[in-house]
Amino acid sequence: MRGDIRLGPLRVTSALYKGGLLKGGKVLIITSQAGSCEWRSVQNKDEGGDYGHHMSRAACNIAAVLMSEELKKAGIPVVLVHPGFNRTEMTSKYSDIWDKEGAVDASVGAKRVLHEAKAISMETTGKFINSEDGLEIPW
Repeated sequence: MRGDIRLGPLRVTSALYKGGLLKGGKVLIITSQAGSCEWRSVQNKDEGGDYGHHMSRAACNIAAVLMSEELKKAGIPVVLVHPGFNRTEMTSKYSDIWDKEGAVDASVGAKRVLHEAKAISMETTGKFINSEDGLEIPW
C-alpha cells in the first residue's frame, strides 16, 4: 500500500482535472523534505537509511513539478508543501529529539499547511515550500 503514496497525488489530481473539477482551483501536495537531495547532505547526513521513504518522496516531488508545468496552461497552480517536523507515529523513532528539534503536534503542522495553501498562486507554482518558515526547499 505504501507504494501508492507517491502516485496518489498524481492520480487524484488527474481525475479531478479530467472531470473538470479544477477550474479556478489550485493543487497543494503535502510531501516531505525527505525528497530533497540537497537537504540530505545537511540534515541527518550521517544516518542514511530509510531509502524507500526518501525515494518515494522524491518520486512524488518530481511528479508534482511535472504536473505544475502541465497545468500552467490551464492556469492551475501546483505547490508542494513540507508540513514540518510533526509528532506522529512515523517520527516516534525520533521522539528523543522532538523537543530539541522543535517537533510540533500534527494539528499545528496542519495549520501551517493551511497557511501556505492561502498563498498558492501561479507565481508559486512548482515551488517546494517548508511550512515551518515559508521558505523554498532546495531540490
